[in-house]
Amino acid sequence: MKRLPALALALILAPTLLAAQGIPALKAAAEAAAKAAAAAPNDYTANWMAAKALRKYGDELVVQEAAGWKDLAKAASKEGMRFGDIAQKLNPKGVEGWYWYGVCVGTYSDCVSIVTALAEGLKGKTQKGFETAYAIDRSYENGDPIISLGRFWQVLPGIAGRDLKKAESLFNEYITNYGSGPNPSKDAWYFRGLLYKDSGRTAEARADLQKAAAMGSKGAAKALAELK
Repeated sequence: MKRLPALALALILAPTLLAAQGIPALKAAAEAAAKAAAAAPNDYTANWMAAKALRKYGDELVVQEAAGWKDLAKAASKEGMRFGDIAQKLNPKGVEGWYWYGVCVGTYSDCVSIVTALAEGLKGKTQKGFETAYAIDRSYENGDPIISLGRFWQVLPGIAGRDLKKAESLFNEYITNYGSGPNPSKDAWYFRGLLYKDSGRTAEARADLQKAAAMGSKGAAKALAELK
């Protein structure tokens, strides 16, 4: 029986790898995807899949606050950014490279702080990544480019161009178009709830945070407990 090349095998297994759950499985998926992309530097699919797998692994480390999560997630997300950047250049019209690059930067910022990420000059590339993904296909990943762009405008420091009106509009867009559909993202209500909280709209904040907490958002549950 003829043995498949490593890249071909990795791409066949990709749906299984990227559906992995739990830190050990996500780590294995990220390592396998990164290896496949490194072996195929000119393959668009291999590179965006590597960015996706590395981001999923890094994000899970952050969410679970696993031992050593800052260093591990920083390394994974930085490597994911590299593969996402390669994918963008290989296929500028594809949504995947732009989107996964952007969310990798988000995870990287969780590890090093927004200020550090801005100091490293990542604002422009991140904004371009999310705005391009939104323009190409805002429905990708069940509308996640909409939430991600909204979160981008929400978390920027004021001096760097924070725009809560844009953020709120984007969260509203997501909730209007995807909130009643299958598997909506709890983050839309969580992030909008934080926006309402920070702008003194307590009743609206409570409603959104309660919904996000009921959907399993630990961050929303914590913010709800702190709400006065």
